[in-house]
Amino acid sequence: MRYKIFYTALVLEAIFCVIFALPQMQVSGMFTTITAFPFEQIGWGLRRLSLSGRAGNAVAVAFYLLLSLLPCVVFFILRSRKMLCRADWLLPAMSALLFFVNYYMINPGLLQTGVAGSGKWMLGSTFYAVLCGYLALRMLHMYTSADVRKLQAALKILLLFTMTAFVFAIFGQGIGDLLSAVEAVRSGNSMSSVEAAVFGTAQELTLTYAFLVFQFAVKAMPYSMDLVAVFFAVKMLDALAQDRYSDAAVSTVGRLADFCRSALMVTIAAEILFHVLQLLLHRYLYRVNITIHFPVLSIVFVLAMLLAARYLQEDQRMKQEHDLFI
Repeated sequence: MRYKIFYTALVLEAIFCVIFALPQMQVSGMFTTITAFPFEQIGWGLRRLSLSGRAGNAVAVAFYLLLSLLPCVVFFILRSRKMLCRADWLLPAMSALLFFVNYYMINPGLLQTGVAGSGKWMLGSTFYAVLCGYLALRMLHMYTSADVRKLQAALKILLLFTMTAFVFAIFGQGIGDLLSAVEAVRSGNSMSSVEAAVFGTAQELTLTYAFLVFQFAVKAMPYSMDLVAVFFAVKMLDALAQDRYSDAAVSTVGRLADFCRSALMVTIAAEILFHVLQLLLHRYLYRVNITIHFPVLSIVFVLAMLLAARYLQEDQRMKQEHDLFI
């Protein structure tokens, strides 16, 4: 029940990502790329407000200054509470970056780039890269000398955050790539209705579309499995926090290890099946995708979970023997 609100938020995130990925939601000047969110929408609103009149312009400038100075406000709050660390000196730099980002989001016509349409994407990506770097350095400072319970809490927060990233990878980036691939096949093989009736190209493209969906499912499967694995991992941390020698703690680690092993086998089998079917039907496909993926990190994670399960089982056995001896 404690995670019900968070899981509801994940569902809402998935719905938002699907809506954003749909072509009809790509409103010019307001929704162009997910990495520009919410700066693009804020810039659009402030520009409309600024053009509404003198009073609106004054309010827009005030909001522009306030939003850009937010990292500096956080910096001075931490300084007043004597909680500063080296990583916090990135906050003033982030404010300077926000002045730049917000200004060109308000005036996108002033940003000239070598690649058309990449300006807002570059602005948003740059800020999020700095923000993620700051958060990572801040967490390293906070938890370097933390005790076990604080480390478990930090790990739980990171696991929950990764669930949001997995949802975006499936329903945001994954569906967006699928729709782009479908559109590329459709536009690259467009024919008139008469030609399509004669040559049957419209029917032939159906198999290609089916393989694109299959490819999306194969790519999304590891992220889906990771979502479930993180769910088991959070349950495992809760059990370990209560009593790491309990049967519940040992069983949750074992279930996580078993699931990760099964998930890895399923994803590998699905990828093999996709490549074999693509090879057998390649002459009927108008788009093929060949990738070689060796899941090193997944294998390492499975082995780590199996090792942790063995360690916990051994610790539990030794504790039970010690209690009996006493």
